[in-house]
Amino acid sequence: MQPEKISQSQYAAELNRLHERREELEEHETTLTSHDHGGGLPADEQNRLAKVRGELAEVLQRIGDLQDRFADAGGAAPNPDGALGE
Repeated sequence: MQPEKISQSQYAAELNRLHERREELEEHETTLTSHDHGGGLPADEQNRLAKVRGELAEVLQRIGDLQDRFADAGGAAPNPDGALGE
């Protein structure tokens, strides 16, 4: 099954939205981990951190999938650097 075509503007808008969400989640993860002062986080904070990390992994996967979809549809070469654009 071929990926659904996506325009350059749709791709750019969605990629920008996903990167903004990634940045928000990374910020939230940093905030949560900064509360650990060597004794570990309370259970509720650990649960929040696990949820944030899970959502972050999902967003990174969606970024990669979007990049692949755009490349497969003829929009650009696949990005060898991955979802973080490093």
